[in-house]
Amino acid sequence: MSDANDIVLDPVQAARIIRGQFPDVMASEVLMLGEGCDSRTFAVDGRWVFRFPKRADVAAQLAIEARILPVLAASSPVPLPVFRYHGEPADGYPHRFAGYPILAGRLAHELEAAQMPPGSWAPAMGRFLSWLHRFPPEEARRHGVRIENLAPLLDEVRQDALGDFHLLSRVTKTAPLDRWRAFFEAPPPRVPPDLAPALTHRDLAAEHILFDPARQVVTGVIDWSEIAISDRAADLACFYHWGGPPYVEALVAAYDLRVDESLLERARYLAACRGVADVAFALANGRNEFIGPGIRALELCIGNSG
Repeated sequence: MSDANDIVLDPVQAARIIRGQFPDVMASEVLMLGEGCDSRTFAVDGRWVFRFPKRADVAAQLAIEARILPVLAASSPVPLPVFRYHGEPADGYPHRFAGYPILAGRLAHELEAAQMPPGSWAPAMGRFLSWLHRFPPEEARRHGVRIENLAPLLDEVRQDALGDFHLLSRVTKTAPLDRWRAFFEAPPPRVPPDLAPALTHRDLAAEHILFDPARQVVTGVIDWSEIAISDRAADLACFYHWGGPPYVEALVAAYDLRVDESLLERARYLAACRGVADVAFALANGRNEFIGPGIRALELCIGNSG
């Protein structure tokens, strides 16, 4: 999450920092591409993407991305960002940052469902996740990727959802809030003690998947800041959050690792918790575009009737 020590960085400042460290980048056109809890991202000259972390811990994670992404990109079935520019703190900006060649396509969350039907992206993403989840965890660990135990995470996101639940009444008057609260008040799904961890992206939200609607192909998977050796449910949860059971079923049809009900239950639970988090983030940061997806995720994962 953002904090009081976040450095506000606008396109003019970003351009000055980039030009000062990378003379071969003109930075004549620098546009804000996006902003999340952790980073600000700029499109530069229509050729590059530069990510500026907001905090030291995010900058440390960016360094891990810089080490692991070239390894993954060498065999990934879909294009991945590979950092070309590695920036240092400068001009009042206190963190390391990075830039990479812009990938083709549009962010999936900007497209209408009719422009991106599951049949056009699910086979590619199913193959991609099959490949990612088979990547040797020990090799990822050698490049600094952290290990995450999902059991404490499930309890943490449950407590966050309960703590923020009261905010839902500010954005919806028709949702079955009593039913939704009961869902989170119940114990979270159990994580099997013999769970085999896998390399996971952990944030495969629609805004991190690039798609070319003209060619109907996936053109990239971006923002690997949450990468971890964890439970595969963390990645499947993103598709529950995006389109509910139909999207997960389409994905799993092209996913060749074992899927059981326990895995799907954990994924659905994480997606529902993220729905509450979307609303809380939107209200705290004036980002109302996150409210609709958050409520939709809760409807898809828990239901929209009492």
